[in-house]
Amino acid sequence: MTDSPNSEAAGPFDIREFTRTAQGNFRADLDLTSYEAHPLDAETLELVRYLSRLEAATMEHLRNLLVTATHKDARVTAFLVTWAFEKFWMADALDAVLGAHGLDRTRNVDEGPPRTGADEAIQRSGPIRRAIAAVGLGAPIVATHMTLGLVDEWILRAAYDHLRATTDSPALRDTIGRIQIIKQRHEAFFADETEWRLSDSKRAARQTRAALATAAWPIGGVERAAADRDRFEAFVFAGSDGSARADDIGRRVASLPGMDARIGQTTAKKLTP
Repeated sequence: MTDSPNSEAAGPFDIREFTRTAQGNFRADLDLTSYEAHPLDAETLELVRYLSRLEAATMEHLRNLLVTATHKDARVTAFLVTWAFEKFWMADALDAVLGAHGLDRTRNVDEGPPRTGADEAIQRSGPIRRAIAAVGLGAPIVATHMTLGLVDEWILRAAYDHLRATTDSPALRDTIGRIQIIKQRHEAFFADETEWRLSDSKRAARQTRAALATAAWPIGGVERAAADRDRFEAFVFAGSDGSARADDIGRRVASLPGMDARIGQTTAKKLTP
């Protein structure tokens, strides 16, 4: 595999090592039998199912990315393929937790109606419309995709951190910890790519600010049921502690090259219920 021409500028992330050591099925490593004596409550199980849906939504997201200039970058494409593979198995691990409670796999459970609204409609447009819209955006769109991926990792990290801190289940804490170890490399890649790409192009920064202004979070959530999104937002970002988590993410967005406090505040506001 050949790296992109800008691979030296992309930072220390070792894409070859990442693809070589991709995490596959790890169900066998999970403590699932403990749930027989200490089952999770219904609310926690609903959050686990929603996180499974988000991790499994990768293919929906990839179909929109790979009809744009992003697919021409060999380094990014190599990452995304491996990223999708790992996210599939993270979703499978969360499904295993559900299965240990006698619940159906997430893909076999119907979802309710999604949210409506202008931003939702923009994000729900299919790959053909996205391909047409991306024609005039060119290579800078890769920076936008990397930034959106980074912000999404921050959001999911906040969710997993909060769930791990609030659950009284050692088994669930261990599963979340395993998932977070995998996701650390995802965040590292997105962070490296975002930093140099936004710094390298004012046009990329401008396009990214516009995308953040209309983004629906988390990535993949736009296709999910409105009730599940409400539950997720209330759990992670409601109340003073939740607002603090949203504000922290907003400050991180604002600190990215070419971003500002205004787009950071917009992002934080989108996260809070």
